[in-house]
Amino acid sequence: MATKPTATKSHGRSVLRIYFLLMTLVGVIGTLVALGFFLYTVGKKVIITNNEYIVGERYYELDQCSNTVVADTKTVKPTDAEIAKCKEEKKVTLIQARNALFKEDMLSGAIRTLLFFVLLMVHYPRFMRFNKKD
Repeated sequence: MATKPTATKSHGRSVLRIYFLLMTLVGVIGTLVALGFFLYTVGKKVIITNNEYIVGERYYELDQCSNTVVADTKTVKPTDAEIAKCKEEKKVTLIQARNALFKEDMLSGAIRTLLFFVLLMVHYPRFMRFNKKD
């Protein structure tokens, strides 16, 4: 009876298999986390209005308009018109700051999502091809 030659497995193949598995998992998990951050940023902008943002997050900056000013050993209390003007200017500034932060978060989330997705798309097909050979 003839014996079948047995194929010997090399350790290099198992190391490659582990590498492709890990990179695929990193790609999947990274893409999901980055996409979640991206969607959270969009949802926060859509659901929370500018007035709610100012009242909930940055109300203390509006309170600063009512504070008295000490200049040259004199205490100056702002008038109601000055307080109203200051609050309106602060609101505009806070909304602009929120929009800038939103754009930064969108850019960051989009880039991270894209990078992890590319990592996934590069390694997943190779992982599947490598596992089909066995």
